[in-house]
Amino acid sequence: MRQALISFAAIYALGIGVVSCGSSSTTTPPVITPSGSFIQIERLARPAVKELFQAFANHDGTNRISPAQQPLSGQTLYQEIGSFTTNVAGRDAAHAATLQAILIPDEVSADLSQPGTGSYLGVETGGATAADKDTFGGRTLADNVIDISLGAVFGNTLSALGLIPDDGKESPCLTTQNVPQQNAADNVTTTFPYVGAPH
Repeated sequence: MRQALISFAAIYALGIGVVSCGSSSTTTPPVITPSGSFIQIERLARPAVKELFQAFANHDGTNRISPAQQPLSGQTLYQEIGSFTTNVAGRDAAHAATLQAILIPDEVSADLSQPGTGSYLGVETGGATAADKDTFGGRTLADNVIDISLGAVFGNTLSALGLIPDDGKESPCLTTQNVPQQNAADNVTTTFPYVGAPH
């Protein structure tokens, strides 16, 4: 036991000596490496984007990359937004390109320099999705994000907002999930988690 302690002390002293023998008079803080690695297994910033546009077999690949990598990565969500919009929804190329520009990167943006209380896709559309032209972004409990998304793909939302000309290829029966929006005033509380009981 005594021999083991002496050996440990000698190795420790040698290590301290090596660390202190640098030619620089400044010290840099050590790099701390975590013992485990972060593994991203899901990404769902915007409900219905991946689920609507992308083949299920490609979901896992999209889930495992960051939204910032999406346009550059060769992954398929950006491409599938375009192909779904033109081939399945039957919209024109301008509609597809506008959806790609709005929905990629697949993250909810909030511009903290702007006043406002929140508006789904408010940053990406310059406030066009908000009745009060709110450009703060994010999303509120009152934002019916599924209907907004469906309206943008199958309806006249993008042309009504003045983002593109109307291509005349709307599918009105697909522009809503047909689930009534709860009254936002009844569904907000002042304490965490800030959402009232469902009704």
